[in-house]
Amino acid sequence: MSITLTHPGKNRQVTVPDNVADSYTSQGWVAAGSPAPAEQEPVDISTLKVEELKAYAEKHDIHLGDAKKKDEIRAVIEAANSSEEGHDADAHDAEAAAVPADADGGAEDEG
Repeated sequence: MSITLTHPGKNRQVTVPDNVADSYTSQGWVAAGSPAPAEQEPVDISTLKVEELKAYAEKHDIHLGDAKKKDEIRAVIEAANSSEEGHDADAHDAEAAAVPADADGGAEDEG
């Protein structure tokens, strides 16, 4: 079986086998006809308490290591967020590399 996915930000559509659909949805692709995921408001981490910072880190898969104090936790989160922003430009290239050659449903290129 296959599924047709749409990338809301790029207005692109691909049909992929079910077994690779998860890798696409983790990159922002949604099932064709589904609403785009809502953009989340940025969080001002300087206003969060320690427990809220820990929850934020867990939700965003940020590993705190030995950070225990508020300033230490905030520093780890800020470093992770700025590292993530630096990779956004590379995300398009990584996305293109992650797309299997037969992502168009196996259609052969004419040429």
